[in-house]
Amino acid sequence: MNCKSDFLAKYMRLVLQDLPSCPCSYPLEAASSTVSLQDERRGRSFRWKDASGPREHLDVYQPTARFCLRSMLSGESSTLAAQHCCYDADNRLLTRGKGAGAPDLISTDFSPELHFKLDTQPWILCKGDWSRYHTVRPPNNGRACADNPPEEEYLAQLQEAKEY
Repeated sequence: MNCKSDFLAKYMRLVLQDLPSCPCSYPLEAASSTVSLQDERRGRSFRWKDASGPREHLDVYQPTARFCLRSMLSGESSTLAAQHCCYDADNRLLTRGKGAGAPDLISTDFSPELHFKLDTQPWILCKGDWSRYHTVRPPNNGRACADNPPEEEYLAQLQEAKEY
């Protein structure tokens, strides 16, 4: 998290340019199959899969999320990254706070082990303070979805993270 590597900084810029924007609502069909969704900003479709199963440990890593999506690698990807988006019980994108998803530097499609080392371990090293992690890897809101959670709840979550 404190690495000042030029390579890492360049890679992170590529990741943020390459990845699709999170849909504002969870596509219900994703619960049972891969979905293809158009991204107007990128001018093409991206494939997504559900990332809400027990192996994802939402209760630990995105405790206020009910559903999550992860973009899939394609032949057009210029990185090994994946977009990770999480949603509340009303299927609305969590744009901030402890339940929000964040870009993964390494897609689980490429290597679950490397994903754990480069994406999950840094979160663990932040000792539950998701705000530190989100400073380096901000949750995506490229479609300008409504702020979620609301300001008061978000500020309470932020205070809780700082006092943990």
